[in-house]
Amino acid sequence: MKKLYILFALAIGFAFGLKAQTIEFTNEGTVIDDTVKFDISTGDFRTDFVHFKNITTESKTVIVQLHRMQLAADADLLMCFNGNCLLDTISTTPLVLEPNVEYDQFDLQYIYANKQTTIGKINILDASTMQVLQSFVAKYYDSTLVSLPKQVKPHFALSLDVYPNPVSNNATINYALPSNYSNGQIVVRNMIGSTVKSTEIKSGVSGKYQFSTMELANGVYFYSIIGNGKTISTKKMVVKH
Repeated sequence: MKKLYILFALAIGFAFGLKAQTIEFTNEGTVIDDTVKFDISTGDFRTDFVHFKNITTESKTVIVQLHRMQLAADADLLMCFNGNCLLDTISTTPLVLEPNVEYDQFDLQYIYANKQTTIGKINILDASTMQVLQSFVAKYYDSTLVSLPKQVKPHFALSLDVYPNPVSNNATINYALPSNYSNGQIVVRNMIGSTVKSTEIKSGVSGKYQFSTMELANGVYFYSIIGNGKTISTKKMVVKH
């Protein structure tokens, strides 16, 4: 009987050992136990910083991996280091996490055109073995949980496309904004959400917005159509000179 108690105690200890925390995550000063939730009931773009802290006594060299578990239509979730966002889902430069030193140069950027739920998982991997050391889940959701009112059938169906894509010197955005919207606008943003191009447009008509990209750096941009002060659709454009 005594042996059974010992084996049971060892099994419990082993189970807890497997779950021992090595990396602590915080967002706005709050420790993330397993999941952090971000409200997307307003806006179409948000940046959220998550800090890492190695809470062991030894330094750890790690790789960060993003797993888009559930991605809303016309949305994108990116991870960024020192202000540089990656199109890839795994970091190329290892991070050295010293014991009890907080790494505060990591953030998640979420670009969205609707209020559908998106879920992403961040894995911290050992750089030498690629085994998962610690993880957390980021959930983007509409806190209001209220269905949008049914819209009147428009004279023109909503459309938004850019040509060419990738674009070298000049871009043309073809659009159509339904007549039940007002105060229409086309907005082009860079990876950090800053507006680089914009123009007012009329509703109830289709049109073209032509502009030069000569002064824009190579990279990814996002163009949106806005009506009634809200982003209706957002798509990706690549500038490559």
